[in-house]
Amino acid sequence: MSISSAYNIARSGLRATEARADMVAGNIANARTPGYARREEVQISTGAGQGSAVELRMSRQIDERIAGMTRGAGAAMGGASVAGEILRGYLSTLGAPGDEVSPAARMADFQAGLDLLANNPSDPSVQNDVLARADGLVRSLNAASSELGRSRVQAADSFERSVGEVNNALSGIAALNEQLRGTSVGLQNGTLMDEMNRKLDALGTQMEFQARWEADGTLTLHSLGGTELVSGDDAARLTADRQTGGLFADGVDITPNRTGSRGFSSGRLAGLSEMLSTVIPQMNLQLDELARGMIEGFEAADTSLAPGDAGLFTDGGAAFDPAQVGGLAGRLAVNDNLRPEKGGALWRLRDGMATPTPGEPGATAQINAFIRVFDDARPVDAGAGLGSSARLGDFAAGLVGHQHNVRVTADARAEAAGIRLASFEESRSSIEGVNIDIELQKLLEIEQAYGANSQVLSSLSTMIDTLLNAV
Repeated sequence: MSISSAYNIARSGLRATEARADMVAGNIANARTPGYARREEVQISTGAGQGSAVELRMSRQIDERIAGMTRGAGAAMGGASVAGEILRGYLSTLGAPGDEVSPAARMADFQAGLDLLANNPSDPSVQNDVLARADGLVRSLNAASSELGRSRVQAADSFERSVGEVNNALSGIAALNEQLRGTSVGLQNGTLMDEMNRKLDALGTQMEFQARWEADGTLTLHSLGGTELVSGDDAARLTADRQTGGLFADGVDITPNRTGSRGFSSGRLAGLSEMLSTVIPQMNLQLDELARGMIEGFEAADTSLAPGDAGLFTDGGAAFDPAQVGGLAGRLAVNDNLRPEKGGALWRLRDGMATPTPGEPGATAQINAFIRVFDDARPVDAGAGLGSSARLGDFAAGLVGHQHNVRVTADARAEAAGIRLASFEESRSSIEGVNIDIELQKLLEIEQAYGANSQVLSSLSTMIDTLLNAV
């Protein structure tokens, strides 16, 4: 080997060592940077024979399959966690099964008050107690309806914010595609690829998607239903219908879990869409069905009423109107004909809401008719998901249990998804993450390699000086 060849090899070794040092320093500096994938060196020989020099290239350590599984688990967790986030305040107001503030407990309390009244039909204090219990039952439904309305607004606002975040991520991915076009994926443009990683991770919590790297170095994204989200530097724009939970990509229906749509079934967007399209409307219907059963039941049991007269429970003071069932739980009220401060009289609990004058003090026929309302099964809208008929008390208990079960089930799904996510993140971290101890060991190796190459150059310089002096 000639001196010049040895010199070139040693010099290339120094350059490679310098590049390795920069790479290791970058790994250490970005150990806690989100989306950063660890760099590893790929050392190749240039030329042939004993005079081969070395060249260093860097490779980002990433497993696309594990990354995709991590994002899928993140989407499942994001979708399942929505129920707890949106319904927390409402379910607290509704009360859990057995809580004295729940409609089921208030219903049982009111029924017990009527039983006491049947034994003391003319006692004003007992009559007043029954009115207070009726008011408590009504307030529990009014409060639940109002809080559920606030939960719906919260879900709609969150839905629109999530759509905005997705649009930002999609447009960011398209912009990165423009910069990455024509490069070799995983070998160059490491900073851009890290940014792409962050965009995909952020998008993964919002929705499921399919990703494919193209030959020109760009990334193409589709929904699981096949709708194109990003192609090259072109990104679809998502729009949301906050009333129905509908979701569209450039006009194409990608509403999660909707029959016939080309969307997806997991992710925060899917969870919020389900809240708006299915969960909250059904909860509203259940509350309204309970209010309807109370109004209709006590109207039918009141022999004093003429057609159009309001019974013990009213729709904002009016009789039941089949065309106005929506929002009924929020308008539910006790008939003012019972309230002395509004010109009513407590004895109408004994004699009927439309009775003009007091009846016999010991009469119990009307009270017993009111009590029998709780014994009769009434038809229920099948859309409420609680059967086709039920007694008032059973329906109230079923309503509370069903609505709390929505959150319990979602929390269980979120916990299971969280376990999968932690497992995938650990596997991903072992591939992409930076181990400071290992990187520091590499620095010691680099120091030794640098010293060896420097020693070669020093020896070569001494040899050249000796030859020159010998001339």
